[in-house]
Amino acid sequence: MKKLIPFGYFASIVLVLSGVLYFFAANWPEFSRFEKLILAVAAMLLFYFLSIVSTKILSHQLFLGKWLLVAGAISFGLCVALIGQIYNSHADSYVLFVVWLIPALLLSISTRYGPFSILSFILFHLAYWFYMNPSSYNIIRTDFQEWLIYLVIAVINLILFIFTFSTSFQNKAVRYMSYIMTHIMLITMSIFELYEPYSGWTNLLYLGYAAISYFYLVTKKIDKYISIILFTMVSIYMCTKIIEIPFLFGDAIGFLGLQILGSIFSIALIVGGVILARHLSSKHSETQIGQTIKGTLIVIVTLIGSFMFSISFGGVLFLLFSSSYSTVVLSTIFIGVGLFVKKLGPYVRNTLLFIGFFSGLLEAFFLSTPITIFYLVISIVVIIAIKDGIIRFLSYSTFIGCSLYLLLDEFQLWEQLEMVLIGYAFVNALVYYFTRSESLLDRISLFYALLFFYVLTFVDHQLWQEIIYSLLFFIITTSLVLYFSRKEKIFFFRMTLLYWIALLVSTYYDLVWSLVHKSLSLLIIGLIFFGITQYYERKSEVKELENEKLFSKRQWRLIGIILLLQLTFVGYQIISNESLLKNGTEITLELAPVDPRSMLQGDYVILRYEIAEVNELNNVHSENRVYILAKKDEDGVYQREEILTSIEPTQYKLAEDEVLIAGKYNGYNAIILGIESFFVKEGTGLDLQRDAKYAKVKVAKNGNSLLESIY
Repeated sequence: MKKLIPFGYFASIVLVLSGVLYFFAANWPEFSRFEKLILAVAAMLLFYFLSIVSTKILSHQLFLGKWLLVAGAISFGLCVALIGQIYNSHADSYVLFVVWLIPALLLSISTRYGPFSILSFILFHLAYWFYMNPSSYNIIRTDFQEWLIYLVIAVINLILFIFTFSTSFQNKAVRYMSYIMTHIMLITMSIFELYEPYSGWTNLLYLGYAAISYFYLVTKKIDKYISIILFTMVSIYMCTKIIEIPFLFGDAIGFLGLQILGSIFSIALIVGGVILARHLSSKHSETQIGQTIKGTLIVIVTLIGSFMFSISFGGVLFLLFSSSYSTVVLSTIFIGVGLFVKKLGPYVRNTLLFIGFFSGLLEAFFLSTPITIFYLVISIVVIIAIKDGIIRFLSYSTFIGCSLYLLLDEFQLWEQLEMVLIGYAFVNALVYYFTRSESLLDRISLFYALLFFYVLTFVDHQLWQEIIYSLLFFIITTSLVLYFSRKEKIFFFRMTLLYWIALLVSTYYDLVWSLVHKSLSLLIIGLIFFGITQYYERKSEVKELENEKLFSKRQWRLIGIILLLQLTFVGYQIISNESLLKNGTEITLELAPVDPRSMLQGDYVILRYEIAEVNELNNVHSENRVYILAKKDEDGVYQREEILTSIEPTQYKLAEDEVLIAGKYNGYNAIILGIESFFVKEGTGLDLQRDAKYAKVKVAKNGNSLLESIY
């Protein structure tokens, strides 16, 4: 029972935090903005308070105080998001995540607790993502500007990756995430058509980076996960280059030449990857990791290379024989050789089987019913004959896909989709039950059993069915997480925990069941989890831990300073916005809205202002600050007189019926005013989108604006 206590506390914290997020996102109009702010600040302070007292009163589990402190840091972000919702700041603005990042980073430095570093890493990249891809408006940048931003992010991740090897910061999660992000940034930058001519030089940068990484792994102590990431990312890089071939040389060598070239590169990827994997493992043959790493890396390159070869060589066959059945013959030959010629080495057999399945997947589903049945039979044979994990997963997935296609398309059971999903979930659960001694089939079957049940929660049906399926899936995954935790089955524990978390995430975007009701349900369930965990902890008679402290007194003082910083920011935002509402000039602007949902702030309407629509501005760069001089017309609506730059707004002389509105140029056709989002109660955005024509806006003397209402 002691092993289940950590999950009980983890689940209760996650559920309560999710309930708080859902509640604020619902934007319940029954609460005034001050009541919402009080609730948000109170929730944040409560988590910090519980963190302090947890080791003294609530629990003798040291991890609980740290987890509650992380929950406090997360609730600060929800508080900042709520302020944005109340005062209609940009939805998912990068500023939100920057403000959230600062105290999270300070907590990471002061406490040296790993989850704060991971939270900081995620927030930094969310800030970068929404800076590059705002939710409520578009920013047009030059190719060089975008390439340079990618390069800066890549360099930051590289520096962070190197820093994780120092004695002062050895967070392996951040190490691997930063290593992955460096690869992703450099690969993205290397795509020729995106940022030419800078992309060409980036290819040299990436190849140099990959070579240095490989040299490090060969000469230093090998790292399993860095090796896997390196081989996966280099394989993906090679695939992007194969895909780029038609765009670069299509006119010169023709389609058939392109397919042949793609096939050659795919084979080169497989052969080169196998040679490098063997070379890498041979340098560390004295370690236990040698054979395991070699097998894993070879599977990665052969899997990705086989997929690309199947596409390229399949195109060659189609051009030569003008028939999709030629690909079926190719697929059958490769699967047959891989299945029956046992003298071949395991890596060669796996490569042949990969190519065989990838070559025939599309034909299995779309060519004809006999071909579908043919692949159905082949997949069953391979499942029984081959015990390799990846091959079994591919063949099992092919069986699932072919049988689903026959039921839904040939037998026309689309109207009974709900029963089909239930049947597949149940059958896979039975397969798991009867193959528990099979270390591979049990994993695959349980994965699909949970997947089909998870999909069932998305099917379009009545509200009561939605609630029942979601609740049943929650109960099943929770029970499995607890069971696998007690049995110490790590793989199954992690897999079911991911499904458990996925349900909470996807439920947020499910529009059938209101956010308010989901919020109250999660809060109640979270409190129940907490109460049950507390009961069993007392029953387990855990003794007080002596001579162990959660944090030192110095660390608690730093945490207190950071909390004060958070409260100061919240107070400043509230006071400045309230001051603008009280003292700003009220104006009316014409608009045209659109309706989406924010990640943290709930439903909102994207606004487009007539006054902010412009032609290209000469001598004004993207994101430069500009001012719109607006004047009230005879209907009381403010219209643009001119666009001003390089002025001091508080010193500019205005007529009684004029205002200055600050914004920034998007580089193409609009000025961003910072009031493009209007948050609404869940489910009311479409009505506003249809009916709203005007916006009431308060404008300060310095040009800053605040959206009051739309009508």
